[in-house]
Amino acid sequence: MKKTERLLYILSLLRTNHRLRSCDLAKRCEVTERTIYRDIISISEANIPIYYDGGYKLLHNGFLPPSNLSAHEAGFLLSLLQSPLFATGKLYSDTIRRISDKIMSGEDKVVGLEAIKIGAISTERPGNHKYAPLLEEAITNKQIVRVSYTSLKGQRTKREIAPYAICFRRHAWYLVGFCRLRNEIRTFRLGRLQTVEMLRERFEIPKDFSVESYFAGSLGVFSGEQVDFKVRFSGEAAVAIKTSQHHPNELIEERKDGSIIYEVKVAGTDEFLRW
Repeated sequence: MKKTERLLYILSLLRTNHRLRSCDLAKRCEVTERTIYRDIISISEANIPIYYDGGYKLLHNGFLPPSNLSAHEAGFLLSLLQSPLFATGKLYSDTIRRISDKIMSGEDKVVGLEAIKIGAISTERPGNHKYAPLLEEAITNKQIVRVSYTSLKGQRTKREIAPYAICFRRHAWYLVGFCRLRNEIRTFRLGRLQTVEMLRERFEIPKDFSVESYFAGSLGVFSGEQVDFKVRFSGEAAVAIKTSQHHPNELIEERKDGSIIYEVKVAGTDEFLRW
């Protein structure tokens, strides 16, 4: 099975089965678990978020390929197939052509969509997701994990975490869970986990927790209290910010001197202050 076909097959499986682990997907697709993690990265970078919570799932039904595609859905699928991930080289050209022809023949009018960010390169090093299978098991069984974690500042701490979900966001794998050291739900990059040990102690996920609500309003990875920012940017920073969308609710006011006034309400301050 070629990569294009496998990615679409994975999406189809996740649409109908919410309890599949990486090992299950690997068996269905007849590939290794490492290949499945790379496939999840590819799908996530196509703005089709996938997370693990007792099984891999599509966040807010971001992609549900039905048997009869609407014009909007057909446009989405065409954009996906024509993106840099699949358009480079001849490896998938025949499969892409056949699928595209079927879509075009079945639709009188295909609605164009905004560009899909599927060509981004993952910043993860090989092996950074080595603890993902163990974390999948801990999430499924609702068991506490004890980890050794290195922060962005290089500080190493021992923590006990109730793991709620793992997901791929902004080019990296992350664990979301309740951290007993900080006494709150936190986000941890899998590549900074030095050790992971699954304990016998069990936990319950709060009924009001969901991955979608946790990341709602964030700039990408981290969450927190909603904060209003109003900042003036000039020079290269102004050009860089106004040529890309960083948040769906941002407002940009361009000034005569070339500077901009940037307003946004985000969850947490860490990511914005790094600007």
